[in-house]
Amino acid sequence: MASLLALLNVMPSATVIINPLFFVMFLPFGVYAILSWPWSILKYMSDPFHRGESLYWLTYAIKTDGNFLLPSLFRWGIIDLSLLTSGSAIFIIAFITWLTNLKRNGNLLTRGIYKIVRHPQYLGIILLTLGLSIRSLRPISLIAWITLLFGYLTLASLEEASLLKIYGSRYEEYSERTAFLIPFLKLKVPEWLSVRKPYRYILFMVVYLLMTAIIIASMRNMVFALRSNLVLSYLFA
Repeated sequence: MASLLALLNVMPSATVIINPLFFVMFLPFGVYAILSWPWSILKYMSDPFHRGESLYWLTYAIKTDGNFLLPSLFRWGIIDLSLLTSGSAIFIIAFITWLTNLKRNGNLLTRGIYKIVRHPQYLGIILLTLGLSIRSLRPISLIAWITLLFGYLTLASLEEASLLKIYGSRYEEYSERTAFLIPFLKLKVPEWLSVRKPYRYILFMVVYLLMTAIIIASMRNMVFALRSNLVLSYLFA
């Protein structure tokens, strides 16, 4: 009985589960999951960089030439598995810390893993989905991951603008001593790129479109078509 009560004590309450932040946090992840799927509609979308081609080649497999650091069709690689493992661990630790704080008082969270980065949950999701994207061996998954990345950069920036209004100088001091998303990387952002300015979000969009265009323009000769249903079942398992 004592064990059951202890378990119930750490489980999120109904007010935590229905908290809008809980759902907004996973919105970019949902977009990532949708974009990662090898949609047949890509067969009918013209490739702007390769005349006479459709964009369906984005669902083909990337050649890795047996590099043990990278995955193959039938195994994980060191890089993708490490990203998945570390990202999952960071997310779980951050999520439990956030839930505990929310159940206690919901005040500004600056302890634990939040001493290292201001948005550790997003960092965890970004890393684990990067591992999944590399494992999938498809350019479309890389585009989906870039979409997720800039989705969380935007979401984190909007959250910071809101937190600055709520906590004022207290949050400014916290942001000065704590990295935004990459541990121990504390960049001095010019005022025109602050979370309050629209130029920050315009820059996010420009860089996102540029990175997507680079993938489409440069990766066509790095992929091969999968003809076997057996291979497809392994790749998307």
